[in-house]
Amino acid sequence: MHSSRSFPPTSDSLLARLRNGAPQDNWREFFKCYAPPIFRAARQHGLSADDADDIVQQVMTAICSHISDFRYDRDRGRFRNWVRRIADRQIANLYRRRRPNACDPSLLDARECDVPTADELWDQQWELQDLHYCLEQIENDVSPRQMEAFRLYALEGRSAKETAEAVGMTVGSIYVTRNFVLNLLRCRIDALKRQEEDR
Repeated sequence: MHSSRSFPPTSDSLLARLRNGAPQDNWREFFKCYAPPIFRAARQHGLSADDADDIVQQVMTAICSHISDFRYDRDRGRFRNWVRRIADRQIANLYRRRRPNACDPSLLDARECDVPTADELWDQQWELQDLHYCLEQIENDVSPRQMEAFRLYALEGRSAKETAEAVGMTVGSIYVTRNFVLNLLRCRIDALKRQEEDR
């Protein structure tokens, strides 16, 4: 299973290193960034954890084989869009192999009740990965106690009182910490979006 890891924007320099036969460390960095959202998207398409792992491996193999063909073109979309197209193709192929007459790639966009479309699903995965990346960056800007308070109160949904007792702060300090970290998080996410838009 792939845990959420930091997700810095894929820099032109990393793509260039990957295209030029990068050392293994660069591929490891790339894998840590892209494997979690691919895995989660595959799971949300109804695949088992083992099948989702297989999809991740297939996508990484395809990217490795075709990275030299990728050229950034603002009109064609971001690198993430290319990764998504490869992943969607692998997921559709898996369903097609299992049910040859039952899979139409357009089914990835079919809406049933509250099931998100493929676009919504991928947007959620990219946003979640960006959120994890920004939270990791914020850990350098706040104390471990503040980060733990934010995690317990804002992310895990514990009460302010319970959180205050767990970290040795006042209830008022929990509210202040939550607001402070949320503001930092908004700033980080806005900066990340601006950085991506400039590419």
